[in-house]
Amino acid sequence: MPLRITPETIIRRTASALWRSFDQETAVILPTASAVRVLNEVGARVWELADGRRFGEIIDTLVNEYDVERTQLELDAIVFLSELHGRGLLEDPAEK
Repeated sequence: MPLRITPETIIRRTASALWRSFDQETAVILPTASAVRVLNEVGARVWELADGRRFGEIIDTLVNEYDVERTQLELDAIVFLSELHGRGLLEDPAEK
């Protein structure tokens, strides 16, 4: 189930997540998990921006960096962030 995210929702990576970027991808792992999650270029950029910024700020940045329609980007980002959260890679979202 997708997270309830508004433009004011704070998005933050889990502090225990380990990650490293390689060319256009980023590998992410939790020390307690055995699986590595490999993020593509856009996913890696979302991951980098998930440093305590508001969701609206993340979307603004991505709209400026990529040729993408805002509404579709917001929907895709919510699904992606929900997946990361479900894998324990994001803290529980909070409102600022």
